[in-house]
Amino acid sequence: MASEKMGIKHDLVPQRRESMLTRFCPSLLAFGFCNRAGYFFSRFQSSGDKGDLERAIDYDRKVLSLRPIGHPKRHDSLLNLAAVVRSRFDRWGGVDDLQEAISHSREALALCPKGHPDRARALRAAAHTLNSSYLHSHEAHELDEAIRYAREAVALCPAGHSSHAPSLDNLAVTLFALYQKSDRLGDLQECIRCSRESVALRPRRNSARATALNNLAIALQSRYNDRKEVADLEEVIKNAREALSLRPVGRPRRATSLATLANGLQSRGRVADMEESMVHYREALTLCPFGHRDHVTCLRNLSGALKSWHAQTRRSEDLEEARKYERHAVALKDHGHPDPSF
Repeated sequence: MASEKMGIKHDLVPQRRESMLTRFCPSLLAFGFCNRAGYFFSRFQSSGDKGDLERAIDYDRKVLSLRPIGHPKRHDSLLNLAAVVRSRFDRWGGVDDLQEAISHSREALALCPKGHPDRARALRAAAHTLNSSYLHSHEAHELDEAIRYAREAVALCPAGHSSHAPSLDNLAVTLFALYQKSDRLGDLQECIRCSRESVALRPRRNSARATALNNLAIALQSRYNDRKEVADLEEVIKNAREALSLRPVGRPRRATSLATLANGLQSRGRVADMEESMVHYREALTLCPFGHRDHVTCLRNLSGALKSWHAQTRRSEDLEEARKYERHAVALKDHGHPDPSF
């Protein structure tokens, strides 16, 4: 019994310490929570473990509660919380997470008027979140707003600025969404220019380089689909391979690079390419199981690849497997599951 009482006493110590810090030194407590949130979010980005992301969100919520309206660092806490909540939406597709991220991003931007040192960061966050919302809702005004913010962020972070590359990435993503809506080649060309410049600024073996490479590969794939220039397709495959090498097994965005490379290989259409593409599509599906927001897309990708393979082999089992995945995708889509583009 004595040991049980001692255990209860020890369990209460951290709670009492937190309560005292909240009362007498909230800034120190917020600093500690912020560090913990950053640690768990960084670990999630490496491992993809949902528990790490949930811990990051919990700590960022605590930080925000310690920085009420009027606090000079409230905008920083809002941006951090928006980023982790948006990451949960990106992975699992919860609309409530997206709406919360938009709310925090807008409030943070309002707290960073022109001339504020963190305005560019707030603009990038708002552009990213609104672009995600546009892809979900197809509300044109959200895309227009996202592009406006992304352009302003690039203007505030010109060549030579430490945040020039992430600002270019941000603008490239919104321009690609605009191209998909407008079908104007000029929008796609500008997207490709931004992505190329970002890749050139990213050092080798850098995780951010993988994102820039993948964005560039996706944009070039779209230009190849439109113009059928072989040089574009070869560059798609080259960039996608490098991006995949920077996202080894266990990294949360590996499925995206697998799909991008598989799409390029499918377009090239050699027998060896088609075989390799199906390997990548299968792995992507494994990494995006039922409940993942890209599950339906993975089902459709693998189904399409198997149909193309059946055209080569004429094996009935390939066609039957393709139809099985297609049926699953249609059933999930009919029940309201998202089918976003990678």
